[in-house]
Amino acid sequence: MDPLFLILWSGFAATMAGVGALLGTRRFPLAGRSLGWANASAAGLMLGVGYAVLSAGQALVPAAAFLGAIAGLLLMGLVDAAPRAPLITRLPGASEWVLASGLHSAIEGIAIGAAATLGAPFGNFLIATFAVHNVSEGAVLGATLVESGWRRPHAALVTTGARALQPIAAVLILEVTGATPAAEPWLLGAAFGALLYLIIAEMLPDAYRQAGRTSIAAVVSLAAGVVALLSRSAR
Repeated sequence: MDPLFLILWSGFAATMAGVGALLGTRRFPLAGRSLGWANASAAGLMLGVGYAVLSAGQALVPAAAFLGAIAGLLLMGLVDAAPRAPLITRLPGASEWVLASGLHSAIEGIAIGAAATLGAPFGNFLIATFAVHNVSEGAVLGATLVESGWRRPHAALVTTGARALQPIAAVLILEVTGATPAAEPWLLGAAFGALLYLIIAEMLPDAYRQAGRTSIAAVVSLAAGVVALLSRSAR
């Protein structure tokens, strides 16, 4: 996948967080059910991409892909715990949530970059799903900032900035795997672990709470379709 296209396309996905912040903080905020369906759809697509990414890593070096997946899971868990860390909770206002969102987006960027090493279809699918996911994430962070006294435009701008690490990390990982092929199975495994954590710990619970059991069925259907589609373009 071309690095310039990757950073532009993933940069667009990052700006969707700002759109989500504006939608989540307007007078009539984005309906929870709409966010639930968005989360369900994105989770289904991520599951399909994650399966393809892990399969590619296993085909290269199974042990490295497995250990990378564990590392990805642990890293996402640490990032999610960041807002509750004593040092970060001392930051003024809602700054701890901005920092946590930035760290979160960096890990997501690793997943995008790893998927992009498998070709444009993988990278494009994952970036598109993160664009949807960023709307939901941005709505939550934007509402948190506004409740802390930020103005809506400033909250949207900061929310977008917090996701800026996503395209940067994506391009960095793409370049690293190109220069160091031995790192590829590790990064593919880590990408799967990060995606699995997002799906199980965040997106599916949110979708279930916001839109009910039907969303979970939509996730399974979308995942099956994406896996079938991506398997045709796998290396």
